[in-house]
Amino acid sequence: MRRSVIASVIVHALAATAGVLWLLWYFIPLGNVIKTGVTLLLAVLVILAVLREKKRGTAAQSVADALPEIDTSGPVMLVCGEDTGNLFNAQPLRKTSQGWWLYVGEVSRLADIVKGIQQRQSHVVGQLAVMFICRPDRYQDEPVMRAPVKALREQIIKLQAVTGFQLPLVMSCEVSGPDSPWIIIRGDKPVVCPAGESPEALADWQDSHLSSLPVISQAFTLMRTVFIDELEKPDRLYPAVSPFAVVLKTGAPAGETTSVWSDWLNRHSGLLFSPSYRDSGAEYAFPDALLPLLRPVTAPVQGGQLTRRLVAVLLVCALAALGFSAGNNQTLIRKVGADLARWYAIPMDHYVPKAQSLAALKQDALLLERWQRQGEPVRYGLGYYPGQRLWLAVQQAIDTWIPAPEQAAAPEPQASRTVRLDSMALFDTGQSSLKPGATKLLVSALVGIKARPGWLIVVSGHTDSTGSPPVNQAL
Repeated sequence: MRRSVIASVIVHALAATAGVLWLLWYFIPLGNVIKTGVTLLLAVLVILAVLREKKRGTAAQSVADALPEIDTSGPVMLVCGEDTGNLFNAQPLRKTSQGWWLYVGEVSRLADIVKGIQQRQSHVVGQLAVMFICRPDRYQDEPVMRAPVKALREQIIKLQAVTGFQLPLVMSCEVSGPDSPWIIIRGDKPVVCPAGESPEALADWQDSHLSSLPVISQAFTLMRTVFIDELEKPDRLYPAVSPFAVVLKTGAPAGETTSVWSDWLNRHSGLLFSPSYRDSGAEYAFPDALLPLLRPVTAPVQGGQLTRRLVAVLLVCALAALGFSAGNNQTLIRKVGADLARWYAIPMDHYVPKAQSLAALKQDALLLERWQRQGEPVRYGLGYYPGQRLWLAVQQAIDTWIPAPEQAAAPEPQASRTVRLDSMALFDTGQSSLKPGATKLLVSALVGIKARPGWLIVVSGHTDSTGSPPVNQAL
């Protein structure tokens, strides 16, 4: 496998991996542990895919090396089916001004040929078409004649998996009988293409060739009943394949005295022709008038299958990122909305739960303000981020907060105070009359007691045992 092909595979694989990892790490709401595991698994799968593609390319390299260089912008018809080798005269390619005819041979080689072309010249894949040639004169059993058509149907489906689209299919049939030009049916407009002349409608041509009409009619009926039926009948494994066009030519050499074609013609029209062994000229071998019809549906493509797959992966990642971004923003809206709903559901005079709800709103406001200054995370971007509206709603809710009223502080209890009156400061020894300065001392003690209303005043004291009891009691 060429280094350029390997490099192309690696570049496409890395680009696709980068797109998937961008989606995984920036948008999908998973834990870092899970994301790391998925990343490692993805790396292993990419390595295995590159190795498998390298192995496939090595197997197809030998086929690609044997193919000629295709440098035309017109259709490239891959010719397969019955006795195709004699048409090309041992040459793998026939060039015309309208397009090229490329020899394939057996139907089973179609997939390998297309893979080789895709590997060597990927832009040519869009120019390819397939023509299957069948000669009913060479078969004596209808089921045996159907077998190559069934194999063709399988190959067309495989080619669709290889190229990413269905290649145009042309069914060509050559039968014995009166000689006629190529007749091409595309849609509901049969056209007769005489060699070296301009094409004309079958309705105009048949006026001068009435003897050929029964054979042509039965040949088209046989193609519709056998070949087209085998391509379009229901099959659970292979979808139906509709031909792009059908081409027919009568006057081919009859290979067998008794064949599917002779039996069909005799059974449905009563005609029977003797075998003819003349060779048809080279100018009649290929329906060249078919090539201009293929130009609108065959054109060079930019990039190959890997490029189309890469574009598909990146497109899916972009669409998934939009979806996950919308989901992440919806989750953010639900979270902030739940905090706002809890705030408005709690009465304002329930100060403790209201304060808890206020703390949650302040956290939301701080988060939204930081994202507004520094930019929101990528997972909320892509045009869905509603941060400004959410912040405004949260701030309006916070502004409605009314704090609890402050309660008057209770007075601190004061310890009881003892006022002592020293008898020596009031009286002289042995005297019951107050000293001259004792009155001032008593007034000061009384003022201190009156300054504290509500106090319980207890007066206690004692006298000595000297003197007469009446005098002491009066004192």
